[in-house]
Amino acid sequence: LMAIAPYFQNLAIFGKDAVQIWFNDPDPAVSSRVQILNNTGTVAAKSVVEIGDSDVFYLSRSGIRSLKSRDSSNAAFVGDIGNPIDDLIVADINVNVTTTKNACGIVDPRDGRYLLAIGTRVYVFSYFPSSSITAWSIYETGFDDSITDWAYDGTQVLCRAGNKIYSLGGELNNEYDSSVVTVQLPFLDVQNPATDKMWTGLDAVCSGDWTVSVGTDPTDISTYETAATINKPTYGMGRVGLSSTSSHLALRMTNNSSGAASLGNIAVHYELINSG
Repeated sequence: LMAIAPYFQNLAIFGKDAVQIWFNDPDPAVSSRVQILNNTGTVAAKSVVEIGDSDVFYLSRSGIRSLKSRDSSNAAFVGDIGNPIDDLIVADINVNVTTTKNACGIVDPRDGRYLLAIGTRVYVFSYFPSSSITAWSIYETGFDDSITDWAYDGTQVLCRAGNKIYSLGGELNNEYDSSVVTVQLPFLDVQNPATDKMWTGLDAVCSGDWTVSVGTDPTDISTYETAATINKPTYGMGRVGLSSTSSHLALRMTNNSSGAASLGNIAVHYELINSG
């Protein structure tokens, strides 16, 4: 037994390599096993966090997974929400068995984000379906010790690393530093992967100083060219000009200024050159 979490009106009981869904009743004779999910489970008890009453996130051997309902029957299945970062997660959990066992998670009640700490690194899942936002972030804390516990005291999210307690964003969630923030988008093909495009410009909604870099070679994901530095919305002010031809385009946005910074949306302008 690794962990137990509410799942609808039942309980999800986690082992390392299996999850059982149980209906529990004050009368033990009435309790019954509803479902068994094999070949999945959690390797860190404190990573198991329920999201509402119908979704449970947890750290498995293969990455971050979710236990959720497949349909109106509420039958559980395993969702691969961590798929975009599974390689990074698996690399982390293979480094140190003790660090993996102590991995811990929490849902920040202030914005609904799921935070999972493995050692000194925090993986953050942002999911806002009404705004079409699904994204993973990585916080490099720079702590001397691994994060072993999370807590919410009613005003701030706290974590424990060694004998120190840290506050995420302060009591009002409005304290910032000058850490480098990098937003990396995958290569875009605008649903025409075999067609060359002339990339003519981009627009963005942002605050703070962001350096925009572009990559045009999907076979070389390390080469980027700086296109512009922006610090406010470009809509209505003239787009950032681009002059590149390729089948794919990747964007990297970097901010290292002190204080708050935000990035709302990015629109890329292009023209199709030939069809494929």
